[in-house]
Amino acid sequence: MSAPSSTTHIGNYSIVKLLGSGATSDVYHAQHVKTLASVAIKQLRRGRQSETYKAMFTTEVELGLKMNHKNIVRVLDADLNEASGAYLVMEYINGVSLENNDRDDTLLPIRTVLSVIEQVANALRYAAELGVVHRDVKPGNIILRPDGVAKLADFGCAIPVSEMSAVVAGSLAYMSPEQLDGDALDQRADIYALGAVLYRLLTGKHTFEAETEFDARIAIHNFPITPIATYRQGLPVELTDVIERALEKDKDRRYATWDEFIRDFGNAAHKIRMSDYDMDLYRGFSMSTQSVLSRYMSADRTFSRSGFSRSTMPESYGV
Repeated sequence: MSAPSSTTHIGNYSIVKLLGSGATSDVYHAQHVKTLASVAIKQLRRGRQSETYKAMFTTEVELGLKMNHKNIVRVLDADLNEASGAYLVMEYINGVSLENNDRDDTLLPIRTVLSVIEQVANALRYAAELGVVHRDVKPGNIILRPDGVAKLADFGCAIPVSEMSAVVAGSLAYMSPEQLDGDALDQRADIYALGAVLYRLLTGKHTFEAETEFDARIAIHNFPITPIATYRQGLPVELTDVIERALEKDKDRRYATWDEFIRDFGNAAHKIRMSDYDMDLYRGFSMSTQSVLSRYMSADRTFSRSGFSRSTMPESYGV
């Protein structure tokens, strides 16, 4: 994605390219004009200069500058008074956003998903220890480097636990009921969001089906999540139990702390890693194809996915 021709410099940085645009900001790959250090710059757009957006941006800068965790994108510098728009400077991560792996035909291997969730959970536990709720945990805000390190980005919606925000912010598909209501939040809201991320990375689907934003809001408040087995078979009950508890609508029935979540998730992950069963057997296949695979597995426990690829599947099974 190329940078707009009108944007060639921001502060002491020359723009290399536009990395992405959100609801309020643009993010660029840039280089310092003297040191040539590569960085990412997030700049508040001209049309988002109201006091509300400036206050949220200022909070992001303040929180970012005090956080130092290996799985959180570091904020390096900021200028809130730049004439072209307030901006913050972050470390540049050479990696891929997981929004590229949240559809059923692009899903990551389960062991990669487990590693990502463990890393992000530890990052969010660190944030919670500082009294911070991220409020926008989603695949698009998780960057996976080629070496397997996951980085949590974009604290633009984050708030200190001690504060009650007048603005409901975040991404609807990953919002807990209390976040949607604009209630005071704690780490349980981020636990819910990470549970929804885990569900999406394993299935390529959201936890509910909705055609409109109104329907989504109704589902978040009132309808149980679609059972994960609806979209993917073969997952151990230890893992599905963790997902279901993280996604409890009543926050008092959810995991109360990140320590609790990490303990149970770690136990489930350990079982998967120690198993000789192919947990990825059903990954990326339609339910009709998964049913066929299941019948083969029942008939022959030595059956492997390698002998049953999409290229050999009859057309009638679909994918």
